[in-house]
Parts: sequence; structure tokens; C-alpha cells
Amino acid sequence: MSRLVRSCRCAGPAAVLALALSLATAGTVAGQSDATTSRTAGDYGPAVQKFEILPSPIGLRGPVRPDEYVGVTSPKAAWLGSETGEGEIWVHPLKVAADFRLAFQVPEYRDPIPGAEVARRVEIRPELTTVTYSHASFQVKQHILAPASHPGLLMLLDVETVVPLEVVVEFQPILQLAWPGGFGGQYIYWDQGNGVFVLSESLRQRTAVLGSPWATDATTHPAHKLSEAPSTFVISVDPERAKGEFIPIAVAGGFASREDLMEVYHEMLATAPVLYREKRAWADSVLTSTTSLDSPDDRLDLALEWAKINLEEQRVCNPELGCGLVAGWGRSGSSARPGFGWYFGGDAAINSLAMDAVGQWELVAEGLRFLARYRREDGKMPHEISQAAPWLPWFEEYPYPYYHADTTPYWMLALWYYWRASGDDALVDELWPAYLDAYTWCLTAETDGDGIIENTVGGLGAIEVGQLGAAMHQDIYLASVWTGALEGTVELARARGDGAMAAEAASLLRLARRTLNDAYWREEEGHHAFGILASGETNDNLTAWPAIAASYGLLDPERASATLRKLATDSISADWGAHMLSTGSPLFDPLHYNNGTVWPFVTGFVSWGQYRYGRPWAGYHLVDAVKQITFDWSLGRHGELFSGRYYQPLDQTVPHQFFATSMLVTPLLRGVLGWEPNAPANAATLAPQLPPSWPGLRVERLRVGETTISVEIRQGPGGVTAEFRGDGPAVEVTYVQALPPGAEDPLAVIDADRGTGDIEHGPSGLQVRSRFTLDGRRTVQLRWRGGLQVEPPHIDLVPGQQSRGYRVVDFQVEGGGWLLTLEGEAGRGYQVDLYGEAVTAQGGEVGEFDPESGRTTLRVRFPDGASRTLHTVRLRPTGTR
Repeated sequence: MSRLVRSCRCAGPAAVLALALSLATAGTVAGQSDATTSRTAGDYGPAVQKFEILPSPIGLRGPVRPDEYVGVTSPKAAWLGSETGEGEIWVHPLKVAADFRLAFQVPEYRDPIPGAEVARRVEIRPELTTVTYSHASFQVKQHILAPASHPGLLMLLDVETVVPLEVVVEFQPILQLAWPGGFGGQYIYWDQGNGVFVLSESLRQRTAVLGSPWATDATTHPAHKLSEAPSTFVISVDPERAKGEFIPIAVAGGFASREDLMEVYHEMLATAPVLYREKRAWADSVLTSTTSLDSPDDRLDLALEWAKINLEEQRVCNPELGCGLVAGWGRSGSSARPGFGWYFGGDAAINSLAMDAVGQWELVAEGLRFLARYRREDGKMPHEISQAAPWLPWFEEYPYPYYHADTTPYWMLALWYYWRASGDDALVDELWPAYLDAYTWCLTAETDGDGIIENTVGGLGAIEVGQLGAAMHQDIYLASVWTGALEGTVELARARGDGAMAAEAASLLRLARRTLNDAYWREEEGHHAFGILASGETNDNLTAWPAIAASYGLLDPERASATLRKLATDSISADWGAHMLSTGSPLFDPLHYNNGTVWPFVTGFVSWGQYRYGRPWAGYHLVDAVKQITFDWSLGRHGELFSGRYYQPLDQTVPHQFFATSMLVTPLLRGVLGWEPNAPANAATLAPQLPPSWPGLRVERLRVGETTISVEIRQGPGGVTAEFRGDGPAVEVTYVQALPPGAEDPLAVIDADRGTGDIEHGPSGLQVRSRFTLDGRRTVQLRWRGGLQVEPPHIDLVPGQQSRGYRVVDFQVEGGGWLLTLEGEAGRGYQVDLYGEAVTAQGGEVGEFDPESGRTTLRVRFPDGASRTLHTVRLRPTGTR
């Protein structure tokens, strides 16, 4: 096996016409003559016998959409393209080729048929993507595989034809370092004996090979440079042989000799079935070893499975930097920036909160180590590291490596969350020197004595561009992350026996919380400010950013609820997610990166914050929106940002952005389910707030330390039953069930005679807290009388739509009944579902009550007037006035 192969954790018409002419005649490129070389049609080289390409249990398929992104990635390589089968090829950190495409020559046509014109179907699997090209005379399935263990890509063409067929392969050779690196001297030539193009450069230190043993003709190029015209080769299809064999196209690249890369190329051809099975095994392992759901919403369950795959696809192994977590993938086009396919510290930390919750701990640990390795001498953690960093003065001369202030406390918070999930004391011991360095740096960025580190000293936080961030001294995003990191510092220091550090951090934590809750609170506006300015005044814009503090439970409940009520309105929470900035702000711009677009990233925090303070009817529609993004755009993926006016990605959106994906997982597991592991204490908490229309839910493989927990919840009018199963050492479980507002006489029983629950006041009313030791199976039964719940809005998104759905802004017990505050379009009617006891309504029309499900339909019509307005409905139990 080649020394380049390392074990990997896995288990347009004009262009086509130019292509045809380049193969039929001699052309002239930059004053040089291109010729065409030929091989014997039967000189196919090693055979790749057909093997079965299995359907995936989470496979997504549909008709080809020309502009939608498709990515096939591994830690070492990436194919970044579109559903038409066109793409660009990366072997990290090199962009090998752009504009890779297929065309098909049949006798009836003078010119080759561009693949994009006959690409009909696409099937996305975690392990492999298939594009199907269909014509009256042929069908070709292009299977695209990124092997887990090899620095390259493998495409397998499954060809059926009733006429003589040639497959024409075209690409633009690049062989260039990822942004912002670069080198010169590249050239390309055709190696006739191996049927490959060799891309190299004058020092012969960076090389790639691309070709097929079935290739019969190819263009030649000037021997000293890259041609301005595309490179092409032709595969003459032997229909009989193609019945039993795949036609392979392989790419290998890296910082290696031609001989070593040729060896990798031939290994991939020789071991194609093995490489496919390895990637399939990796996908199966990811799906079956981490948390899964079986809910009434099959698409939600499927979206979670795809999110787990996406989060694994963060991992990239750079030959010099090592293995870490990148921020996203997308086509680079004419540049060398593949989406955000380089290492981002803040993104990795944010994503780790989701990965901790589903059990992807190995990846989190690796990502934390990677960032610690590249911390600055003073302890500041890196914001971003280019894939080309080893070959340019990245850390010395570029402004980006330590651009942000939030990355350092976020790394600290991420290590704490990882430790609480896994109980991995060894990693904390290993990274503790880095933690001390990070903590020390953070202290240098707190200069005004309010306990909060500052943007003016430390760097950027929430905002990178735009007027919203002008004259900012500290923003609430940075303040929230730092305060959360202080909570973790207190706990980690105590666990390590460092009482002095714990006491110092606890004192700072009290001060920081007071600043966060008082200095940022604007009584007149009724919400938390975005930031404190250098002048000492506040930036009072309503933004999504206070939701970060709410997500971490850092805000006083009464003030948190006031801010969250405003975040629940359409001014922040659109049908498809959360605006960073309120639509009512004079700075709002629906196309501005930071001043009005909708980000799944902040959407997740708004949702999680709503759940944290017991407001599920304001949080769930945001989870549901990110779920729908999984299927509406790049299949299985989540785009970076969307227009603030229409459900449509912006042109500059990175289509495969990992902190967008993580913000499906985090509010789903930590919000809807209320899952909080605490492995060092050998404990875990589950506090579900399920939509009341759900009859139940099954969760498999919640991980805390060495124990795996599964739970099935069944709910209905007047009660909930939760059955727990533990596999591993005994764990102390706390099950918290919020009662429907207005419920009375709660009773909790654990295993009939093993104990009961404690009744207490939660963030939205009474709740029952049941504690038990899980050492096998346990059942918690809760019963109550009365109460009422409101179903969250369910909005079926249609690409391009405007935000028109209703919002549940608030729902409270009031005077023996309930007060329901809704927001919607003026002059429009909506249906709202209620669950619990039968009610009458003032401000709406109540439908028939179903005693079996406890469901009542409430029909509300908003008065004529402004485009959106608030409407209050007073509800009373039937029989009361």
C-alpha cells in the first residue's frame, strides 16, 4: 500500500463544441499546438467488476435541479458540484481541477451531448452520490465516491447503451493551493501508458493525476504550462464489457512524487469495492452509534440523521496542519475558496454543542486539540486557519487567524460541555495548560471592571460588517459566551482541586451576570440591548443575539421572557428562521450579511432560548424550519444564510454550512428534549417539551459517560409515561415534566412503588421533577387534572415565499383561564390547535372539543390594519365566565 494512504477513522453548449473540435482537429492555445493522442480501444487496463451499489436508509433522491449544490467529501478530498454532475475537484489543500463534466457522443449527433442536458435524476447517499444521465439511446449512472483512506476521488460509470457511445470527459486543470496560497510553474501532460493526465509544477512537489484506464483519446498541451483550453479525454465504450464492468475515472493528488500518486491511483482502481464498503461502513457506524429519534414527524427524524452525517463531514486532514474541523463546503468557482473549507475555531465550538449531545465525542476531542495546538503565544485561540497556512506567513502577517474575541471563551465553553457529556478527564488534563492560557488571555480583555471581556480589546464578536457594529465596546454575544465560559471555569477548576481559580472565576461570574442582566437591559424598550458602545451608551437595536444568553440560562427569568416575547414575533422569527436584526430597525436590510438576513445558526439559538425559558410554542417552528431546509435546497444539507424577505438562499450562501446543521441538532436535543448530560457527576437530565399533538416519541442512544440511555415517551390528555432503558453503569437521572398551564393535582410515580416526584415552579409554571437511579429499566408515570397547551405553528415552507404565518408570542395563566397572544397578518384568518380541557374563547371561535385527544380548534381572524399585528384571545374552561 502506498505510503500516502493512511488509516482513517471511517469504517455549456459552447464548451462542448470546443471540446469536440479539440478532439477532432489540432487547435492553437496561447501560441502552442495541441494534438490528440490515442490508445487502442481495447487497452482498458485493470477491470473494475460491477458490484452492488446499495440504497441508503437515509438516501435522498429527485429530479436534477441545475443550480443545486452536491458535495461528496472525505477528510482528504472533496468533489464540490451540482446535481447535473458538473463539479470541481479538491485533494486538500490543493484545488486540482474545475469545471469537470461529462458529455456523450452518439452516431446520430454531430456534436457531443452535454451531460448537464441529459442529467435526469440525482441520489444523495452519505457514502456516495449518483447522477443518472438518460437519453433515448443510453443511460449512464455516475457514482461519485470520496474514499475515506486515500487522497483522491473515484467515479464509477455504469453504462448501458444501444448504440456506439463515447464518453467525453472535460475539466479545467488548476493545481493550486487553497486560498490565499499560491504557486506557479504548473503544467499538464497526458501519460498514454497509464491513461491519465499528470498535473505538476516545476519543483515536482505538488502533483495530481486524473484519468481512466478506459481512455482512448486525449488532448495534449504545452509541456511548460497549463493550457487555457480545457483538458479532455475520451472513453470509447465497449457495450459488452460495460455490462459487467464499471468504467472508472480516478483522481489522486497531494504533496508527493508522481510515482507515489500513480500508485494511489492504481490502488483506488484495484480496490474500488473495498473503498465503497469502507465508506458504507463509516456511514452505518455514524447512524447507528449516535442519538436517533422516532417521532411522529418522519422528516424530522431523517433530517437528524443527515445532520449527523454532515457534522462528520467537518473533518479535514491537512498534510501539515493535521486533522481538524472546517466550517463548510461550497463551490469555489473561479477562486480557491471552497465555501468555508478551512478551520474555524468559533464554528467548531458552536458545532460541538450538537456533537456532544448526539455522541460524536471523538470528533469534538480532535477539534479541541487542533485549536489548542495553534493558540497564540498569549493564549488566544485561532479564529480561522487556511488550508494553505503552512506554505505562507499566515500566523505572522495575515489579519484573520486571531480576528475574533469570542473564539477563545467559546473554546473554553466547548471543552466544558464536552467534559460534561463524556466525562473525559484525560482530555481535560491534556488540554488544561491551553485552558489556563485561554483564561489568562480573556482576563487581559476585561479592562473596565464589569466582568465582561471587550470587543475593543479582544476583537470581533457578533458582527463583522455593517453599521450595527459601529463603535461597539462589547456586544451581548461576546458577553454571553464569556459568562458561560466562566460557569464552566468554576466547575472545571473545582474538579481539578484549584480552589483559588474557582473562587476567582466565581467572583467574575457574579459580576458578569450582573452586567449582562442589568447593563444590557433596556426598561423603556422592554428587551436586552445588542451592545454597549465605547461612549458608555447602549446600542438598543432588537437583535437575535440575546438568545445566546437565554440559551445558556444566564438571564433573569422575567427580563428573559420579555426579550423572548419580542424575539418570537415575525420581526425576528420569520417563517424560515431568525433574522439577526429586527425588521423594524432602520438598519434592517434583507440582503445584508449581518443586518437582516435569516441565519439557521442564530435560528437555533433563538429556539433553544425559548425552550430554556419554558416557551415551546415559540421555539418549535424554528426547529421545524431548519428541518425543512434539509430537503428544499441542497439535499441533506443546510445553507449558511437566507434572504430576510423571501425563503431563498442568497447568491453568496455557502450551501453546506456546519453551524447551520448543528442548529437543527442543538435546539432539538437540548431544547425539545431538554437533554443535559453530566458525566462527571454520573448524572443526566431529560426535560422534554414535546408538541402536544405528538402522541409520543422514542429516543435511542442518548450518551452520558459510559452509559447509553433510550427513552420512550407517551403523552395524552392528563398524563405522560416515560420508559427509560440504560446500558452501562448506573446513572442518576432527573426527569422534568412541565405541566400544562393551569393543571392541578399532579402526581408522579416511579416504577409503581419506587418513589415519587417533587412539584416545583418552573420557567412557565408548575413542573414535576422525578429523580431515580437508572440501572436497567425505569418507568415514570405522571398524572394531572386540567390545564391547557397550545400547539406550535406548523408552516409548510415553499421556496420563494414571504413570511405569512402566525406566531404564538405568549401563553399564560390568567384569572382562572389563559391569555393567548398571537401575531399574524392583518385581515387574515388562522387555525390554532389547543390541547387539554374544553374551553370557551373571547377573541376567537372555538370548534368542537375531542375528548380522546383533548384537541380543540381555535379559529382567529386578525383585524384589518397594518401588515402584521398582535391579537389577544382570552380562554376559559367550559362552564366558566
